[in-house]
Amino acid sequence: MGGYEVLRELSISFPSGKSTVIMGPSGCGKSTLLKVAAGLIPPDRGSVLYQGDDLYWMSERRTREMRRANGFAFQDAALWENKSIGENLALPLRVHYPHLSEKELTHRVTRMLESGGLSEAAPLRPAQLSGGERKFVSFLRAVIIEPSLLFLDSPTGTVDPSLAERLTAMIRDIKSKGCTIIAVTHDRRLVSTLADRLVILTAGTLVEEGDFDTVKNSSDPRTRGVLAEVLGEIASFDTDVLTLLDEDNPR
Repeated sequence: MGGYEVLRELSISFPSGKSTVIMGPSGCGKSTLLKVAAGLIPPDRGSVLYQGDDLYWMSERRTREMRRANGFAFQDAALWENKSIGENLALPLRVHYPHLSEKELTHRVTRMLESGGLSEAAPLRPAQLSGGERKFVSFLRAVIIEPSLLFLDSPTGTVDPSLAERLTAMIRDIKSKGCTIIAVTHDRRLVSTLADRLVILTAGTLVEEGDFDTVKNSSDPRTRGVLAEVLGEIASFDTDVLTLLDEDNPR
């Protein structure tokens, strides 16, 4: 069967301890790039490096270390439907920390659900939650192992405003602790809160990357178009809405 090229000749670095937001039109390859960077989708050619090591040539021990240090919150939540919410959250702990007792597992899951305001959800199945709540649980599952590298795929999309505010606050707290975050989002407040760096994609190609202020003030019409869509401002950036948001939510 024939296929098509989603990403073309991309070369991007994600600095440790920084938060990078990937933006671009729908279908431009943002989620694919995120999954390639996380090692969930192998590239047809080229390589993906983690702290200088090729993901697909690392030792089994090194791969386990890398997986233990990473968390991924999926756009579609990707929860196990035949497991309870508590069991979904416990799964990465069971995989990466098999020595933990059942008492400690339950304690960590309970504490995580309480921090997200979902303390009553542990016995429920994913189908009993709203779409936004399932996405929130996916986020909690990604961060329960306290990763040093966190991947977020549209974390606040389809999430109601109160949950989105709670989720954004948790992301801000994780960022403040030095976690490296790579996110796909068009949530303008989350972009302002999160982004140290911006990556702009169109049609699977890299248009521009750099620190927040440099890319925000780009003269490239493709970059300006993407940012205008996020801001809801088609004309110009003279009013600098992102800066105003940024003042409310210092990165």
